[in-house]
Amino acid sequence: MPSLAEWNTSLPRPTAETGTSVLARIIAILDTVRQSGGSVSITEIATTTGMPKSTVSRLAAELTQHRYLERTDEGVTLGLRLFELGARASLPRRILSAAAPVMRKLSDLTGERVGLWVHQGPDMVSIATVPGRLPELPADAGMHSPVLTTASGKAFLAFCTDQRVVERVSATLVDDDALHFRDELMRVRTEVVATDPGVSYPGICAVASPVLAGDRHVLASLSLAGPTGAMDPEAVGPLVRAAGATLTRRLVEAA
Repeated sequence: MPSLAEWNTSLPRPTAETGTSVLARIIAILDTVRQSGGSVSITEIATTTGMPKSTVSRLAAELTQHRYLERTDEGVTLGLRLFELGARASLPRRILSAAAPVMRKLSDLTGERVGLWVHQGPDMVSIATVPGRLPELPADAGMHSPVLTTASGKAFLAFCTDQRVVERVSATLVDDDALHFRDELMRVRTEVVATDPGVSYPGICAVASPVLAGDRHVLASLSLAGPTGAMDPEAVGPLVRAAGATLTRRLVEAA
């Protein structure tokens, strides 16, 4: 299974001519969805791969059934099953290994829930957590949260160099909401800290900072979440930013 870095690398688009086996067609479909950077329609996949639309539709349905793809309003996007397999690859293992002491220290300093998140389509997906005083949230990895409104999502989007991803995620916003969102991402880039005062989950405040690779490519987000009114975002913001910077430095040094 490719690493997260490999999944984010631009490769030549596959076509049906690369092979006629079922496996070759499945790989062509998955690679086309990956290279789209988000959701893609069955028609677009058929056009890109050169496969009949009926074949793409049938294989996509089977891939969705087994969670390799997920249905969206626009078509399909990569599914959680690929993330679960990819989590065993070298780069995610390096992230988790480097993140463990950083997350534990941040949890010890604050007593709050710490999460490490990666981007997947319209969501951020948790790959590691340290429980805090939020028992109502799942403690296991694999939790999905909306990228558009969460602190972890905004920390990721603010440092995402692929503007197509940002545009797809924010496509539902119009007028003042769109302007406010762009301004907020600019502020996150300046402060290197994103906040969610409770929009995503009422009663829960969150603060997040990006985790970057050596080439400044954003890999993940590190977040801190606690009860609204009991956790001061301005007070914990510098701690989260420092933790994100420490994790980034650990990854760069280990590369």
